[in-house]
Amino acid sequence: MTIVDISLLPHNSTPVERVLEGPAQKYAGLPMLVRELWNPETCPDQFLPWLAWALSVDEWDAGWSDDQKRGVLAVSVEVHRHKGTLWAMRRALAAADYVGSEIIERFGWDVFDGAATFDGNIVYSTPDHWAQYRVVLPRAVTLAQAQQVRDILAAVAPARCHLRSLDFTEVQFTYDAQIVHDGLYSYGEA
Repeated sequence: MTIVDISLLPHNSTPVERVLEGPAQKYAGLPMLVRELWNPETCPDQFLPWLAWALSVDEWDAGWSDDQKRGVLAVSVEVHRHKGTLWAMRRALAAADYVGSEIIERFGWDVFDGAATFDGNIVYSTPDHWAQYRVVLPRAVTLAQAQQVRDILAAVAPARCHLRSLDFTEVQFTYDAQIVHDGLYSYGEA
């Protein structure tokens, strides 16, 4: 079979175009299908960053596990469709392995009508602005991970909303003088 037999060029192509087509012919018999490259589940590991670029993934970390990377890729289209919503914020955080994160809107806007029990769950403070929100993470994070959470939220949150605080409910280490204060972790609020 000659190059002319399997050429994809039109019949009126120039000789220069036919010469330039020659080196590309050696890739014609590759067993990889294009649909496998565009599927986060079947895409080879080395091509995942390019798939993330093609799908316009907002926050990508090369240090993530392959499962995390594939999870972010799998939800990226849906997150882009619903950008600017609370659902997209939750979904993007869950895909980046911050499952169980709580997003609190309108903090401190409780109405004191006698319906609330005073058991310590309600904090008396100045209410947040209507366009501010807080995020409570279920596990401790490093300062780099906290910055990653901020970047994810900045990419998918409504443009009018602002992150007021990022907090976590669990501690990574006990305060027993066994760890070095090297700036990797904060003292509770990131």
